[in-house]
Amino acid sequence: MLLDTILPYPVYAWMGWISIPNPSEDTFVQLKPLIDESYEFAKEKFLKRK
Repeated sequence: MLLDTILPYPVYAWMGWISIPNPSEDTFVQLKPLIDESYEFAKEKFLKRK
C-alpha cells in the first residue's frame, strides 16, 4: 500500500472521493483548504434541500 499518497477511494471513487493512507502532517496542511471547501459545499447543498 502506498502511504501518504492520494489514491481513488476503493468503493466511492466513482463519486470523486479520494483517500490518503497515513497522511503526513505536511500533506494534511496542503489539503486542509480543499477539505474545508468540500465541507462548505456539502453544507450549502444540504441547506438548499431543507
